[in-house]
Amino acid sequence: MSAQVFHNTPSVTVSDNRGLPVRHITFHRHPDTPLAGQARITRESRDARGFLRSSGDPRLHDKGLSNFIHTTDLQGNDLRRQSVDAGTTLALTDTAGRPLFEVSNIGGDEALTLDDRAQAVNRTFEYEPPAQAGRLIAIKEQIAAAPARITERVLYANNSETHKNRNVAGLPASRYDTAGLETLDNAALTGAVLSLSRRLLKDGENADTVADWQGRDSTAWETLLAPDTYTTLSETDATGVALGSIDAAGHRQHLRYNVAGQLAQSWLTVKGGAAQAIVKSVSYSAAGQKMRELHGNGVVTTYAYQPRTQRLVAIRSERLAARAKVLQELRYLYDPVGNVLNISDAAQHARFWHNQKLLPERLYRYDSLYQLVWAKGREMAGRGMQGVTLPPATVPIPTDSSAYTGYERSYHYDNAGNLTRIRHSPAVGDGYTLDLTVSDSSNRAVISALTEDPALVNGLFLPGGQQCVLQPGQTLRWTPRQTLLQVTPIRREEGVDDAESYRYTRDNQRISKVSVHSNASSQRTRRTLYLEGLELHATTSDDKPVENLQVITVGQPGRAQVRVLHWTWGKPEGVVNDQARYSFDDLLGSSALELDEHGQVISQEEYFPYGGTAVWATRSEVEASYKTLRYSGKEQDASGLYYYGYRYYQHWAGRWLSADPAGTVDGLNLYRMVRNNPVSGYDNDGFMWRAAASGTAAVGMLAYEGYKQSQTRAEPVQSSTNTFGNQRIHEFNKAQTKRQNERTVLGQVKENLSGRGEVAKNLLAKGELPAHESLVRHKEDLSALAEFSQTGSIDELNKTKLTKAYASDVANNIPVSITQAVKGFRTVASVTPEGMNELKEAADKMMETTKSTVRVGASVGLAGNAVLMAAKVAIPGAAIPITVAQAVWAGTSVGKTVNQVNATVKEHIEDSPFSHETRKEALTQIKEINALNRPKLLGGNKDFFKK
Repeated sequence: MSAQVFHNTPSVTVSDNRGLPVRHITFHRHPDTPLAGQARITRESRDARGFLRSSGDPRLHDKGLSNFIHTTDLQGNDLRRQSVDAGTTLALTDTAGRPLFEVSNIGGDEALTLDDRAQAVNRTFEYEPPAQAGRLIAIKEQIAAAPARITERVLYANNSETHKNRNVAGLPASRYDTAGLETLDNAALTGAVLSLSRRLLKDGENADTVADWQGRDSTAWETLLAPDTYTTLSETDATGVALGSIDAAGHRQHLRYNVAGQLAQSWLTVKGGAAQAIVKSVSYSAAGQKMRELHGNGVVTTYAYQPRTQRLVAIRSERLAARAKVLQELRYLYDPVGNVLNISDAAQHARFWHNQKLLPERLYRYDSLYQLVWAKGREMAGRGMQGVTLPPATVPIPTDSSAYTGYERSYHYDNAGNLTRIRHSPAVGDGYTLDLTVSDSSNRAVISALTEDPALVNGLFLPGGQQCVLQPGQTLRWTPRQTLLQVTPIRREEGVDDAESYRYTRDNQRISKVSVHSNASSQRTRRTLYLEGLELHATTSDDKPVENLQVITVGQPGRAQVRVLHWTWGKPEGVVNDQARYSFDDLLGSSALELDEHGQVISQEEYFPYGGTAVWATRSEVEASYKTLRYSGKEQDASGLYYYGYRYYQHWAGRWLSADPAGTVDGLNLYRMVRNNPVSGYDNDGFMWRAAASGTAAVGMLAYEGYKQSQTRAEPVQSSTNTFGNQRIHEFNKAQTKRQNERTVLGQVKENLSGRGEVAKNLLAKGELPAHESLVRHKEDLSALAEFSQTGSIDELNKTKLTKAYASDVANNIPVSITQAVKGFRTVASVTPEGMNELKEAADKMMETTKSTVRVGASVGLAGNAVLMAAKVAIPGAAIPITVAQAVWAGTSVGKTVNQVNATVKEHIEDSPFSHETRKEALTQIKEINALNRPKLLGGNKDFFKK
């Protein structure tokens, strides 16, 4: 890839006289025209108080439109937010800052139509009286003139001996929600859930059944529930770490960890059977990177990383037992900022067909904004145009050269990042083009088969930004909470439609799926229930049982997802019962190679960029039909849609089906998939983009960070009960989000979660966690860091000593101490499990900020990846924030740097009970190196001060 594409293409932020950003400028170049550049300007306007008033992307602003218009209260919180993509939302809080009233699903235009009002959803929150704890007790929803429904009820455990013995006193013991009833039976002293039960709505398989918990008598609600109860049990140690579980069907999982708290082994015991090893052993580097894992099927996977960036460069899976064989050997090549340029599989050989040499590799090119613009790879010969659903599998797995052919693909985007065209060119046969039509007043878009008129696109979406037509003739229904309710691929004038419907819990996570397929003589229904570690599949034909399958999902053994298929009724021929299927994933988590419990190949699959299946081969059609996890490790439904958790993804169009519920976390375009870089990034749950290869640091990542940080961040929404403790957690979450919003490449301050009792105290009192204390407290240390960042080199540090020092940190039980700090916080009676989930979310944001800081500058984590190891273990861990001084250094003198940085971090400082040997050793070395390099400063190097 030519360097000309990226030459002179900085990311520029223009600020007003208050220092607030008002312009974000990027420069676009395409590899095909590297000399032609285009400045793309994202504009923001702010009110007299400095709060964001409007923002517009380059495409819509040129038309006189804004993507977002904000009306805020005195504290800057949105009262009204108008989005051309997600519609308009209104939100009011009470005097305590708790959500009180919300209106959503309103059109994004200034003038509200009658149709807008008819679809608007009003949501009211009800709390306990002021004399009590003020906790949430009910949520009422109403669609326009329809009757109001109570969609959620919360009942709290009292102070009885029974509840105290179960450690649930004061906690939400019963939650009636949109899926049914969730009951907290038992909890540990740490707050970890030990027993959780779920009951579903009666007739919940009917998409038209809705939850309505009217009245105050819980006995009346019993009539709305199905009789079956599904209970999941968990086992933890004294610090709350999971040791095992028993799912609702009685299958047991057991985990074992090493002294650093990392997974070492895992077992599964199917009900009535013997224990079987899933992960036999795992070894890690000193940096915490997984190096080798031996799976229960006798296959060993090894990993290799770039020494400087710690990016994953190779994954090798080899069968060691009889008929030993290398089954997969993926190798990755990156550009300096971490974009994947080449993926090859050394376990496969080159093939020759039609006078062409076809290598088992994929190549990629990007524009200056790191959007994927070209790809080359291989696909099944004669595959034809990529469809919505999965193509037929090739059986058996081919060994001849005629089964595969090469292809090239090009991708085109508009100025707002909307994918507008995919051009597919196979090496043999005719190519094809998929065009997308983008609205002229928003970033909503559909495939051109639905319409070629931009003015008609918005009519194919609901006011809240949900697409309501998938393909011609295929309609989509949505819930008032903007989750997909039903897909109807075939509609019949007479008889039952083919349809697939879904139901969700209170946190919008899917709990059930019902698929109905009819023909002239019968109707086949498949029901799926999603529980913790377990999926229950029941198939009937005209109400007669056909199959009853339990899929046991084994918890995350590295890059090999493991699912065990256990039939209690109707096992098909050609597959053994209790079959363990190991899915070996690629960099994105996509299921590429599937092996059985003996290490034999079940299937192989490769993907186009953006998720379509290019290669799909299997040894058995029957076994192939039970593979459901594919691209990015997500489930593909019968409709072809991928379910990510908070959104559905249409791989053939490279777009999300609805607007981003996280807001502008990935930019002003709320439908763009992973920032148009589907090879180097992924989305874990439909919320936000993440780098697939997150190395420790690299100088080239500065450009990436500048681009990422120019995007406006989303404000976190408190989903937990509004208790005192949960509110403090939410404040911390908001503080972390604000820190993400306001950080720049030249202003990052690295923090860590160090300290025990002080952690809980600061979290509850101030909504913040202590920074890396002694390093940012001493001016002489800051001066040393600043000096080193300009005159020293990470290569000069003694990696061996640093590694030993880090080992000393681990030996001193830093992870245990951190866990104890969280434990101490969990014992606060007013913190609910949902509050702890938000705490984890905030901690994840903190860790992401830490990783971002590490990418930017010369951190000691570069020498051996100690930072990321500590980040994983100690949330985010003990690291050396060299970039604290390095960032602010630009354009300042040493003295001003020290003063500015010291002032910045002073408000976050707390004493730590730990002695971080890694920090001490690094700082000692840095000062010694500075003494040798100081002549560069004293010699009057003017260029140095110009920096």
